[in-house]
Amino acid sequence: MRLKAYQAATAEDAIRQIQRELGDDALVVATENDGAGVRVVVAIESGPEIPEPVFEPQIVGEDDGDDFRNPPAPRFGRGGTPPESDALAKVLSFHGLPPMLAARLEEGGRLGRRTSSDSIGSTLARRLAGTFRFAPLGGRATATPLLLVGPPASGKTLAVAKIAAQATLEGMTVRIVSTDRASAGGVPALSAFAQILGVPFDVAERPEDLQRFALGKLRGAILLVDTAAANPNNAADIAALGRLAVAVGGEPVLTLPAGLDVSESAETAEAFARAGCTRLIPTRLDVARRMGGLLAAAAAGTYAFAEASVSGSPADPLEALDAERFARILVAAAGSRAARNTEAVS
Repeated sequence: MRLKAYQAATAEDAIRQIQRELGDDALVVATENDGAGVRVVVAIESGPEIPEPVFEPQIVGEDDGDDFRNPPAPRFGRGGTPPESDALAKVLSFHGLPPMLAARLEEGGRLGRRTSSDSIGSTLARRLAGTFRFAPLGGRATATPLLLVGPPASGKTLAVAKIAAQATLEGMTVRIVSTDRASAGGVPALSAFAQILGVPFDVAERPEDLQRFALGKLRGAILLVDTAAANPNNAADIAALGRLAVAVGGEPVLTLPAGLDVSESAETAEAFARAGCTRLIPTRLDVARRMGGLLAAAAAGTYAFAEASVSGSPADPLEALDAERFARILVAAAGSRAARNTEAVS
């Protein structure tokens, strides 16, 4: 199976387009109203070859031929460095954004409507809101199984534990399933945590097992799936995640740590978009300071930001993330570095 997304004004328009291109063999696995229309994801039978990318990365820039990871030199002034007086440019420079993406946020902030009471945070928040999407998990978790996916050590298991703990505290029925048979500590740790919460925990050996658990869950229950770490450079790993999501009609959600190399983060996001990921949970915001990789990843895979993990404790819930909150995080991280440099000089 491979996944392909269609965007149209209405669901009927999307279905007609799907039928024209694919006939009646395509299987609709997800439908989402994103405010700009309807997005329909279909599963298509593929041959023995690993499917080619079907979620094309969004190129961030003004020219169609520009790659946001290798754009022309930034236009901040002499030497390619932002003026000292430009606080917004300094914040973006601190986080190491790709120059084309940084220019889009910085110049948009300058040209946007500002008042004397505007802070750098509110200006950045407006630019983030105009450039990225923010779509919290919210109540959709009860209707659609959530598969937490990502590269090794991305925080998948911790995110599952946090979601399960918060949902249980809110009186929801939860079931946790792990497909991570290769991990030495993930299954025992998650099993023990599920026991503390008093929620069912299972291990799925095959996609068929996962499908059986999904069909057997109670009405209104949340099914959370902790998947095995996937190598973004291994097409077979990515294709396997797509098959798992199709098997249960679930949504794969990418977990991605802050602080990673910008290009690496973007390429990782592109890879997991091929498995059907459209939302991103940033992790390790409590230990990392540079967030440029997260922004580049969202732009590369056309992701929406969901909640964020800002603590290593499973008892602490995922934190709601919107443009305003993310702007505060970005500004505070850059400010803390400046404060440390000042202390070191003095």
